[in-house]
Amino acid sequence: MKIGIAVDGSSHAVAGVELVASLPLQGGDHVTVVAVVEPPILLGMAPFGQVPSVSGFVGELVEMSRERARQTVQHAAERLIGLPCPVDAVVRAGHPIESLARFAADVGLDLLVVGPRGRGSIGSILLGSVSQALLHALPTSILVARPPTRTPMRVLLAVDGSSPSMEAARYIAGFPLPAEVDIRVVVSVTPWTEEYAAIRGADFLELLAGERRHAAEIARRAIAILEEHGRHGRPLIRDGDPKREILDAARELDADLIVTGARGVGGFKGLVLGSVSRGVSKAAPCSTLVVAQHRSGPAS
Repeated sequence: MKIGIAVDGSSHAVAGVELVASLPLQGGDHVTVVAVVEPPILLGMAPFGQVPSVSGFVGELVEMSRERARQTVQHAAERLIGLPCPVDAVVRAGHPIESLARFAADVGLDLLVVGPRGRGSIGSILLGSVSQALLHALPTSILVARPPTRTPMRVLLAVDGSSPSMEAARYIAGFPLPAEVDIRVVVSVTPWTEEYAAIRGADFLELLAGERRHAAEIARRAIAILEEHGRHGRPLIRDGDPKREILDAARELDADLIVTGARGVGGFKGLVLGSVSRGVSKAAPCSTLVVAQHRSGPAS
């Protein structure tokens, strides 16, 4: 599995390093710590760019940022020295979102680990909006690590029967987790929508009962995928708004990790809507993993 960890020296970025360090990785895995140096933007200085003293000052700022980034990735890589797999440290220059997306594509990452926030100063690597922007672009599967970080032992897998959510099930089935991990497969049934109102003469309670049976079947299919890969899961059927139910379940179960697909089917037939994965990742009490639709599982 090829894992990239974006760092900027902030405590939130360090959480990503610690989370990866806690995973039971193998010798065939590969971890790369990456920092992105964003060129400084000095308002009002453009007309003086060719003045030697000004260009020299800008050059010093750039070099200071690069040196800070080099120290940051080296320090992070040192925290991963106990892993059984190779660990590289890389510094790239450019816009954080574009650079990280390009890095994920160039390396062929199976997973990019980021923090929910960064420090946002000159030479910073992860700004406050970068994690959410990456989730929107989804260059690969994105894990947003939140402190305090610990080995994922309680995992909440949110599914709705859609292809992306089942790909999320396949992905987490092959993800490096402890053998004794507890995976709860949550399916949220929305109790009332406009689709129900449009069905004239239908019995609401019977419609809801039918949706709960449908939800139980979806959970069974996801659990079957987990079992194909030697994992075990337990169903958790919830009634209510998908985002709220996923977040509430994570708090009630003291989950270490929430896993969702990139998109869902939507409406009363589906339980994880297109924006839910990003919304959950933004408000989650723990780390979150959004699985890219084009990847059915981590590379071995």
